[in-house]
Amino acid sequence: MTVLEHLNELKRRMIRVAIAFLIFTIAAAVFYDHIFEFLRKPAEEALANSEGQIIFTQVAEAWGAVMKIVVIIGFTATMPYLLFEVAMFLRAGLTPNERYYLYFFIPFSILSFAGGVWFGFEMLIPPAINFLLTFGSELATPLPSIGSYVSLLIALSFWMGLIFELPVVMFFLAKLGVVSSGWFIKQWRWMILFAFVLGAIVTPTFDPITQSLVAGPVIVLYTTGIALARFAERGRQEEQVPAA
Repeated sequence: MTVLEHLNELKRRMIRVAIAFLIFTIAAAVFYDHIFEFLRKPAEEALANSEGQIIFTQVAEAWGAVMKIVVIIGFTATMPYLLFEVAMFLRAGLTPNERYYLYFFIPFSILSFAGGVWFGFEMLIPPAINFLLTFGSELATPLPSIGSYVSLLIALSFWMGLIFELPVVMFFLAKLGVVSSGWFIKQWRWMILFAFVLGAIVTPTFDPITQSLVAGPVIVLYTTGIALARFAERGRQEEQVPAA
């Protein structure tokens, strides 16, 4: 294929991705009330013992919060299909081994990100929201705005999804020979320190319990990544023996 033909193929694939994004976004907009009913649960549980409630103070704040959630859900739902189209576009120029790694990377990266988002919603967000909305409630009535609440949910979910990609990244770095599992093992002290620093950065609270909810999974993921890196090195060595 010529360069122009490649560009035309890429354009066709991106048009299909844009249509999928539009469909998922419209679907999320149709059911936005059910989506927000689910998203409000952590805040409603934290505000159950007070007179607080979620409010909006600006004319377009509620509309902006809804559109932000709808677009993010549409983009997130489209991401697997986007990665599939990219893989199919690159497939013709890859060797069989490279295709195998690509097919391995896409589903595992999606599952890892989804696992991180799930962990954030189930384990991290409820105690963080509860701490933020109950601390100082005896001094003033908590009235969190819908805009700030949605932004906090999105930030925590995104960072936890990104953190859960750590083992996949470590596996492929070892598979490519960029970093060895031995190097990862030597950095374990720094990784523990980094995990707690990351917990302090990601979480909006200052209590050690919430920070540990981030640091603990990071340490476990790093340990899992070391095991995967060793497995990747073993596979790479077995591939190099026949080639030699």
